[in-house]
Amino acid sequence: MSPNESAPRQHAFTGPALPQLPEPTHAERVRTLLSLVSVATLSSLSRKHPGFPFGSLMPFALDSAGRPIFLISNMAMHTQNLKEDSRCSLFVGQTSADSDPLGAARATLIGRAAPVPEEEITFGSRAIPRSP
Repeated sequence: MSPNESAPRQHAFTGPALPQLPEPTHAERVRTLLSLVSVATLSSLSRKHPGFPFGSLMPFALDSAGRPIFLISNMAMHTQNLKEDSRCSLFVGQTSADSDPLGAARATLIGRAAPVPEEEITFGSRAIPRSP
């Protein structure tokens, strides 16, 4: 090695350089965020004010496939909106330690809301019949 070249510096480690781990994909980051947050903003299309979004805070959980699921009331405005037009979005944001919401992880999922198929409704290892 010439005097102008130097070996890479490593702090408190004298063995070979450790391999660099690959960065998580955007999908992996979003799945992680969804697993850490339990309340998000569900936006539906307003029935009372056509063409305008209607947002509401919505607790959610993830099913075994990682899809968000909601327990919603038939009386809720967002439920009425979704029955008319199932298009919606779910804005999920992580609480920032330094109170900077723009520096925190966040994602918006878009799709169509649909009831969970009866054959997928389970409690533990047994199916729960849906009441009429």
